[in-house]
Amino acid sequence: MKKWLLSLIILFLFLLGACAPRYVKPTIYREATLEELIELIQRRENRVKTIKASLRMGFRDLEKKGSQHCLGVFVFEKPDRFRIKGYPQMGLTLFEVVSDGESLWVYIPKEGKAYFTRLRPSSPDFGGQAQNLKKGTSKTDFNLQDLRSAFLVAEVLNQPDVNRFLEKREKEYILYLVKKRLLEKVWVERSDFLVTKIERFDEDGSLALEVSFNKYQKINRIDFPEKVRIYNPKEKRILTLLIQKVRLNEAIKPEVFQFKVPKGIEIISTDKK
Repeated sequence: MKKWLLSLIILFLFLLGACAPRYVKPTIYREATLEELIELIQRRENRVKTIKASLRMGFRDLEKKGSQHCLGVFVFEKPDRFRIKGYPQMGLTLFEVVSDGESLWVYIPKEGKAYFTRLRPSSPDFGGQAQNLKKGTSKTDFNLQDLRSAFLVAEVLNQPDVNRFLEKREKEYILYLVKKRLLEKVWVERSDFLVTKIERFDEDGSLALEVSFNKYQKINRIDFPEKVRIYNPKEKRILTLLIQKVRLNEAIKPEVFQFKVPKGIEIISTDKK
């Protein structure tokens, strides 16, 4: 009888402990000045020189109400050299985009075609030239400037003669970057001062781009987002990147960013005269 009673008490205490509410560490919202936030954002971004990662990519066309998904690999070296390859769960490469900062190649193996254009990295519309490389092929028909924005958060912040203003909210700060007009808004959460969203605006004040950052992870003691969502309202497209197996600041050979044209491939130049 005593053993049965003892067992019952132990079971009761176990269930009581399992059902008791667990302690959740409260979020502490900290204070920072405008200058401190700017310095922190710049310092974090400057620590990242190169990126190697595996991707899960989602392409959503809001106008056609369609979406596609694929896997990918991504190599990036600041400021403008990158290589991105997309492929299905099983099968051959769907597309490959390669840039050495001066030229851009978009290769569609299924069609046996490679699209080539010369880029102007110093131009504000860098990457926009790739927009019409292949209409109808949604996996390559995204704006390269949008992709760069996901990995160059402080690009507008570092521009000369930009006025900076700070708005304080309960859980976040918002940076306003103004140069005759509103260029960009940057959301920074107040617990770890991580950038959660940026919005960039056109000359008419309309939203040109929205980039959201979620699920930061520590890579070599550097905070790096696991999920990036890029929304282009004018093109009505959403590009979602799930960034996995990230390696930062590893040396990358220059030939990685050189596209070798396969034999028998038709080359189509899209350079504007």
